[in-house]
Amino acid sequence: MAYQTPRGTRDFLPEEMIARNAVFSTVRRVFEKYGFYPLETPAFEELKVLTAKCGEDVEKQIFRLDGTEQGLRFDLTVPLARVVASNKELALPFKRYAIGPVWRREEPQKGRFREFWQADVDVVGSAGMRSEAELIAAAIEALRELGFSNFEVRLNNRKLLNAFFSEAGITEEKRLAVFRSLDKLTKMGEGVVRAELKEKGVDEAGIDALLGFGEISGSNDEKLKKVRDEVEENSEGKEGVAELEEILKLLQLYEAAKGVELVLDFSLVRGLDYYTGPIFEIVVPDGGVGSVAGGGRYDALIGLYGAQPLPATGISLGIERIIEVMRAKGMLKKVKTGCKVFVAAVKPEFYEYAVKVLQELRKAGVNAEADVMGRNLRKQLDYANAMGIPFVAVVGEKEMNAGTVMLRDFASGKEEQISVSDVAKRLKA
Repeated sequence: MAYQTPRGTRDFLPEEMIARNAVFSTVRRVFEKYGFYPLETPAFEELKVLTAKCGEDVEKQIFRLDGTEQGLRFDLTVPLARVVASNKELALPFKRYAIGPVWRREEPQKGRFREFWQADVDVVGSAGMRSEAELIAAAIEALRELGFSNFEVRLNNRKLLNAFFSEAGITEEKRLAVFRSLDKLTKMGEGVVRAELKEKGVDEAGIDALLGFGEISGSNDEKLKKVRDEVEENSEGKEGVAELEEILKLLQLYEAAKGVELVLDFSLVRGLDYYTGPIFEIVVPDGGVGSVAGGGRYDALIGLYGAQPLPATGISLGIERIIEVMRAKGMLKKVKTGCKVFVAAVKPEFYEYAVKVLQELRKAGVNAEADVMGRNLRKQLDYANAMGIPFVAVVGEKEMNAGTVMLRDFASGKEEQISVSDVAKRLKA
C-alpha cells in the first residue's frame, strides 16, 4: 500500500525546509524591525469564533473536527480578533505578527493548497491611515529582502465600493454577496461573475455599472477625481477617497516604497466579509500566481467577540505563493544542509577526539556533525560531499597529539593543518 500525504498537503524534505526557513527568517526579521511582536494561537478554534463573520464561501471551506463544535483556523486574523477581545489589558496599539499554517477545504490547484502558511502583521487600536502605510511598507520591505524587485501594490476601499453600490441601487443586504461574486472576476472571468450577479438579483444595468466602476482607468490622481465625482453626495464614499489619498501620500515617506508601483484598482474587492475600509494586494505581474499578499481594515471584527469595538488593519503574505514564484525565478538557494563542517575520524580509535573537536566547534557557534554509523574514512567523506557540507575536518593520530585537525575545503580541494579554535574563527567568518 502506498501511503501519501492528504490531498492538498505536502511533505517538505530538508533541502526544501532550509529554503522555507530562510524565507520565514527574513520575513520575521523585517516584521520585528518594524516593531511588531510575535503571537501564537491554536491551530483550531470554536466554530462560533470562526464563523462570526467569514462569509459563506469561506465557511464551506472550514475543516470541522468530527464530534466537536471546533474547526481548523482558515486565517490568522480571526484568532487575533479573539485574542484581543479576550485580553482587555493589552497596550494599544497592539502590533502583532504571526507566521503559521492555516487550512481551507477547497480544490487544490497551482499555488493553492489545503494546508498553507501565511505571515501576517496587524495593528489594533489605530483608526488612522498611518497603520496602513506602516503595514504596506513592512510587506514591501520583506519582499525586497527576499529578492523581489518587480511587483505592484493595488489599493481600493470598501467604503468607496459601498458608496458606489448605493448609487447603483444595490441594497445593503445584497452587498456582501455581490462582493463575493466580484472577487471571483480575475479567477473565473466576467461571464461567471455576470451569471452569479444576475442570480443574486442584480439587473443588467447594475451589472454593467459595477463592472464599469472596476474598469476606471488613468493615473491615480485621475482615478481619484473620477470616483470623487461619482460619490460626491455620499459621505462614506468621500471618506474612502480621502483615506486612499492619505495612504498614497504617507507611503511616499517610506524608503522601502520608492520605485514600487502603487495602483488604485477599483475592481479589487477581497472576498472576506469582515473588511470595512481600505483593502490592498501585492502582485508580482510575471509571477503566474496572482497576489502574493493581501489585507485590509476590519474595524468591526473585534467587537463581534463581545469586546468594545476596536479599529484594526492587517496584511498577510502568502508564503506558498511567494516561494513558488521564487523557485520559478531561480531566487531560492539550493542548500542541502546548514552544517558547516563534518568531523571525520580516520579510524574508530580517534572517534573520542572527533567528538571533542565537534563539541568545541559547536560551543563556538559552528554547525558541525560527525559520523554516527561507524563508517570508514572514504564513506564519511562521500557522505559529507553528498550532503553539500563545505568543509571536512579529518582527525587521526597526528591531529589528536597536536590538538589540531586537517581542514579540507571541498570546493577548492585545499587542505591545511589548523587548530580547532582557528577552524571555528574561519568558519564563523
